[in-house]
Amino acid sequence: MKKWIICSGPDWFRPSVTSTRQIAFQFRKKGYNVLWVNPVAFKSPSVNSDNKKSKRKKIVNKLKTHLKLFKKVDEGLYVFIPLYIPVFSPGWDSFNARLMKVQMSILSLILGFRYRDSILWISGSFTLSPLLGRQFKLTVYQAADLISDFRTTNKSLLADLRKKELHLSTGVDHLFASSPNIQKKLQDLSGREVNLLTHGVDFEHFTRQVKVHPRMVEIKSKGLPVAGYFGTLSDANDKEVFRILSENGFSVVIIGKVLGDYSMLESKENIYFTGPVEFSELPAWAGAFDVCLLNWVMADWIKNSFPVKTLEYLAMGKPVVSCRIPVVEQMFGNHVYFADTPQDFLLQARAALTADSEKLQKERTGIAATHTWDSKFQSVCVTLGLND
Repeated sequence: MKKWIICSGPDWFRPSVTSTRQIAFQFRKKGYNVLWVNPVAFKSPSVNSDNKKSKRKKIVNKLKTHLKLFKKVDEGLYVFIPLYIPVFSPGWDSFNARLMKVQMSILSLILGFRYRDSILWISGSFTLSPLLGRQFKLTVYQAADLISDFRTTNKSLLADLRKKELHLSTGVDHLFASSPNIQKKLQDLSGREVNLLTHGVDFEHFTRQVKVHPRMVEIKSKGLPVAGYFGTLSDANDKEVFRILSENGFSVVIIGKVLGDYSMLESKENIYFTGPVEFSELPAWAGAFDVCLLNWVMADWIKNSFPVKTLEYLAMGKPVVSCRIPVVEQMFGNHVYFADTPQDFLLQARAALTADSEKLQKERTGIAATHTWDSKFQSVCVTLGLND
């Protein structure tokens, strides 16, 4: 009998490889087939869109993804993009839940898996919550971010998200959280034990020697140090940080899909938008960064979070300048520079350049080496009793 894990997480077709996908890869190494279910939206695209341009980008991005429907990525690895009605109300939520159950039943027949022999792993959305009434071998909720701390001032939406997250967190067998803050909040919400599962890093991938991408060679040839960022660009990023660095002696390289409105930066000298870069090619680009950025406008969701790219930056030995994210301060306070304002980012980026050395680079890489995904998965297996 083939072993299956059914996962939900962020959009599979994003170039970045999220923590949940890394966990799925680890399960594949252990002999599991993987069905990845792309997320069903839990909010309107207008929520947290600064303007019509941001909203339009989100809608177009979703539509492009939904045209894919179903894909066999590799032997034993499938991605499903579910159909749903993008109307957000209790009635339509109920309809979409029934629709999800039907679609998953059809897939179980096509792919030949049985729920009772499979692991259900939910992260990032309520997409697979409708399946919690079925009997699985194990059910897991991994809170990489707390959904009910979503960045919005819409109190009605927040109350609805809290209700749904309560249902999810009390309906699974095991709970994992990516930071101590999320762990405590999820414990308070669910009244249950929550396991801490901080993010890891694909250490070999980010430490391998690769040739610098020609575009980065071109940018570096201008003689300015490069301050870089990779990841999806939303309106939550602190855009002023990019602007101030570009106007004060840095080339700013921004790698990733732009979902927010960045029109105010697009014509700025010394700012380079590369667009999305495949995960496999990322070291060839980011390896040329002189300083790496973790710059977001502070809000509850970022205070709770643990950005995966923190360890990816450190694995490359790069100095990192970050807003004050508690778990990053707790875990890497001696190896990361912290800034409270865009001007602070400039000062700390300059300080990082001045202080950088081969010794510090080796220390950063050494710290990242203690947080590999292999080691994280071992702790998951212990918790779930899968070390047979």
